[in-house]
Amino acid sequence: MSEATEQTRDVAKRWFAALTGGDFGTALGLLADDVEWINYRPVPGYNDDMKWIGTLHTSEEVAESVQVFAGQCEVISEELLDLVVEGERAAGIIHEISRVKETGIDFEIIFTHWLTVRDGRIVRWESHTDPSEIIRALRGDAPPAEAAV
Repeated sequence: MSEATEQTRDVAKRWFAALTGGDFGTALGLLADDVEWINYRPVPGYNDDMKWIGTLHTSEEVAESVQVFAGQCEVISEELLDLVVEGERAAGIIHEISRVKETGIDFEIIFTHWLTVRDGRIVRWESHTDPSEIIRALRGDAPPAEAAV
């Protein structure tokens, strides 16, 4: 295993341990000051109910975004399902169940975090998932009985 892969694996493991443990301070401390943070891409009229999404360029902006998410949603559980690392890139698959505070409706998603690590810090983070369940919960639409969490 290359030195870059080992370093990336170490940072990724710390990132996901902090994230799934609810330790956002430690997670945010792993970000480079000038991180490129891509949390979905806003589509007006579709996913812009998710007030925390978009592309950010500093760790301070990311911290503010996390606060917006925490103001709207409560994470019930997060679990790392898989982690793949090669060189300076890592991909982690997360299972998350969260509750929208305003509606009281839960959503359940599987999403991927793509990390790029250089010099022991996350310099790029990108998230991918189908946001339909999040949008449904934000808008107060109850899930079908068979899909209820």
